Amino acid sequence: MPQAPRTDSPPLLDCDVLVLGAGLAGMRAAWAAQEADARLRVVLVSPRKAPAGSSFANRNNALGMQAPHEHEAEAFVAEVLRLAPPGLALPELARALAADAPARLRDLLGLNLSFRREVGGALARFPGCFSPSVRAVVFEHLAEAHAAFLAKVRGLGVRMLHGFEAVELLGGHAAGQGVRRIHGARLAALRGGESLTVTARAVVAALGGPAPLYARRICGSGGSALAYGLLAQAGARLVNTRFLQFFWSRADDLCFMNPGDLPWPAELRGLAAQRRTHCPLGFGLADAVLDQALLDRADAQGLVRLPGQPPMLLAAHAGNGGAVIDGEGRTTAPGLLACGECAGGMHGANRMGGAMVLSALVFGARAGTAAAREAAERTGTCGGAGGTRLGRGTRTPHEAADAVFLRRLRRGMQRHGLPGRKPSEEFLDWLADAADASAPQRQRLLAASALAVLGQEPFPS
Repeated sequence: MPQAPRTDSPPLLDCDVLVLGAGLAGMRAAWAAQEADARLRVVLVSPRKAPAGSSFANRNNALGMQAPHEHEAEAFVAEVLRLAPPGLALPELARALAADAPARLRDLLGLNLSFRREVGGALARFPGCFSPSVRAVVFEHLAEAHAAFLAKVRGLGVRMLHGFEAVELLGGHAAGQGVRRIHGARLAALRGGESLTVTARAVVAALGGPAPLYARRICGSGGSALAYGLLAQAGARLVNTRFLQFFWSRADDLCFMNPGDLPWPAELRGLAAQRRTHCPLGFGLADAVLDQALLDRADAQGLVRLPGQPPMLLAAHAGNGGAVIDGEGRTTAPGLLACGECAGGMHGANRMGGAMVLSALVFGARAGTAAAREAAERTGTCGGAGGTRLGRGTRTPHEAADAVFLRRLRRGMQRHGLPGRKPSEEFLDWLADAADASAPQRQRLLAASALAVLGQEPFPS
């Protein structure tokens, strides 16, 4: 990282491309930006040095990726669009996934990741959730994959900034000024209480998804759940935020349970067979009546108790929405691009297994390349119009009062934020108060993210 002069205030840093989040999408965006122009100063913000989030820290220690061959592209796009309702999927984004899949698979093979293979050495291919087509590949040992990505971006010259997370995007909405160009971010340290401002000529959000808003979740450690709030505050249009992937799990250890395996009456066994073809709950699908039947039996804590079965509940896994992007990863907020789980429009309410990994790589690469181009075009301009130095705090927000707020929020989302549930007016009013301009920033962002998941305006007027 470039060294700023020592002062009594935390430093103000400037770069060309700022990437917020170091999961699969953020790493690929930083890789693409630096590879596009070695002269650019690319900064990658990572909350932790160790693997974190849904991509590099999931409980399966493996990731599947849809990898359609060129001759499978048309069928792949058709499946994406078929699974989209009642959400929105943009055909041009689905086509981008299919078009770039071979190149993004070659990227992973070039990193020598541990792919599952056939006896003869060929890549093993598998069907994915919601899709009978055998075209997904799987790589394992995610700590090694994280290390390979980290070595790649460092080798290209990307500057790493560990231990921080974004709590504000600079620019965005301003009273009487409409939407201003995003020109950096305010970061908060996870430890030590320091804040930091980084200005940039282009910003890529790879901030993860909304699953950490829930008390019961299987999303990997380290997510902040701030993404929807940050994006909305910056002026980015959000889509599909109501559609999360939820998995039925045993209450004691969150081990996956497929409702299709339960002893349903004879008239429902056909739907049970369909339900066994996908792990997450499906929105708008015929077999969703089974999930709703279970939810109707849930108690106030969300527990479902069936004879002869362990208590089960719905656990949040990942989001299918985020900031709607174009084919190069640009959001509707000038200067802001997005990729990974906080970007939306490439799949709708449901997505086939392995499509998120493909999306993270495809739009990570596209967003990083586009951000490099924007930064190069703006070289010589002021990245942040001067920026603002931020004062030190004795504690980071989430170590103090916000921890109490987050616990209450998670309990509320587990009760009111599951599919088919109508949130109470009391809970919505509490969230609206928390999203008010007078509330602490991190609480505002968490409340706004929760409101977006509930289908509400993130920042009620």
